[in-house]
Amino acid sequence: MVWLWTWLACNSPAPDPAPAPTAEASLTLREGLFRREVIEVVDGVHVAIGFGLANSILLEGDDGVVIVDTMESGTAAREVLTEFRKITDKPLAAIIFTHNHADHVFGSGVMSEGKDVPIWAHATTESHIDRVVNVIRDTLQVRSLTMFGTAIPESRRIEAGIGPRLRFDPAKIALARPTHTFEGRIEIEVAGLQLELVHAPGETDDQIFVFLPDRRILLPGDNIYQAYPNLYTLRGTRPRDTSDWVRSLDAMRDRNPEVLVPSHTRPVVGAAEVESVLRAYRDGIQYVHDQTVRGMNQGQSRDELAATIRLPPHLASHPWLQEHYGMVPHAVRAIVDGYLGWFDGDASDLEPVPPAERARRYAEAFGAGVPLSEATALALADGDLAWAAEIGRLWVESAPQDAQARATLASIYDARAEGHRNMNVRHWYLTQAGQLRGEIEVKPFDSAKSPPELVTSIPIDAFLSAMPSRLRAEDVLDVDEQVALEFSDLKRTFVLHVRHGVAELRERPATGVDRKLVTDSATFKRMSAKQISPALAVADGRIRIEGGTFAVARILGWFGP
Repeated sequence: MVWLWTWLACNSPAPDPAPAPTAEASLTLREGLFRREVIEVVDGVHVAIGFGLANSILLEGDDGVVIVDTMESGTAAREVLTEFRKITDKPLAAIIFTHNHADHVFGSGVMSEGKDVPIWAHATTESHIDRVVNVIRDTLQVRSLTMFGTAIPESRRIEAGIGPRLRFDPAKIALARPTHTFEGRIEIEVAGLQLELVHAPGETDDQIFVFLPDRRILLPGDNIYQAYPNLYTLRGTRPRDTSDWVRSLDAMRDRNPEVLVPSHTRPVVGAAEVESVLRAYRDGIQYVHDQTVRGMNQGQSRDELAATIRLPPHLASHPWLQEHYGMVPHAVRAIVDGYLGWFDGDASDLEPVPPAERARRYAEAFGAGVPLSEATALALADGDLAWAAEIGRLWVESAPQDAQARATLASIYDARAEGHRNMNVRHWYLTQAGQLRGEIEVKPFDSAKSPPELVTSIPIDAFLSAMPSRLRAEDVLDVDEQVALEFSDLKRTFVLHVRHGVAELRERPATGVDRKLVTDSATFKRMSAKQISPALAVADGRIRIEGGTFAVARILGWFGP
């Protein structure tokens, strides 16, 4: 969506950036975060911290207890259970898995104490467990042990980002499988405890959160912990949908929790404190998503975006967003890959030189001190087109305005396209050759030329979902303003909250929002598609603005290419 409100838009200068904590200071702030202990968060809610990578949570009911998440091994689970039994001897009434990860489920056979108790999980959790245990077991185990530093000497380990260490041992797996599953949400009563279980995809597709509505206690699983989240995990995973993750955090916020008990790191008590943490966390995720998508739409590559996108100062310095577990550059790459896949759009990557051969040739070139221009010419003269393309790209990247470099790489792409039997690859080579010569320009279609009936047939939610990723975040880092968007024909109202570089757009009543744009959905869609002028629509009454035309136009003017 491209907004045409720049005729009235004005932008405030960004604040001077506050430095993020140094690595030493950041680690100092985390001292004691994983201290081994069982703490009583509030009456009847206990959390075991520091016994393994994850926490295990004990909820005490009238005549029984519920355990949420069960550690990564029978050994760790037994240690936690021993501590829980010092607190109460009430019988176990149920176990709840927040998701399928090993550190949450592989101690369940011990926690169940050999009894046939209900084990609640999302409907897909068991299939996720089996996929990890069977389909990709070998590679995932090697990558996981590497990621968590299991083989590193104890003296060189600090922590594991979200826990003191991973205590996984394949020989000590004690898995009791789910017996009760659900989709969406379900309300259950166990041992006198009223529990709401809600599907909340984020770190995993099967993630759930547990909410005790009568006491406003929230157990968010792994959708929040005191570190920047693993929007991509180095051990390997399917793309994590960052938009789903944000929506799940907002669903938690909507319940106005007073107590937050994560399955990693320590709890938070107090409604204001919990809301502050949840909001910062969802903003930290949405900011990276939206600015990545914005850069993608501007034609920037994955590597360019990973090198430039960083959290704004107020989020970069937040204690719950330090990059001790996830990293923003890794998140950026994962978001790009999730939308576009492995191919970065550069033709030289379509048919690359094999890795061992590439390394040998780079060594030869560097050892001989051959300039990139000469190395490219030699490879081209030898008909070694794959190598010529790799070297030629480096030449162009090192001297982007060098006409000879661009012309040489274009000729290489022409040669690679000649006689190629794959038309997709051929077209890519030829298009980039033309771009290098300045003969071809490839631009998105002009939405203003789309048939009006096609534009108006698209659901309003599709237009609005694209809006946050059009925010020029660098212009609004010191802004906190809202405007309501009311669609009279749909009887639906959305509130747009531009908050320090993030645009939160949600369907809700406009309570407490002073500025409002009222229109019908067809007008909004056609205006968004540049088919009608906002100024004309205001003048002829199709758009009504409350709270100041200039102020609303200024807010909407922050969105654009």
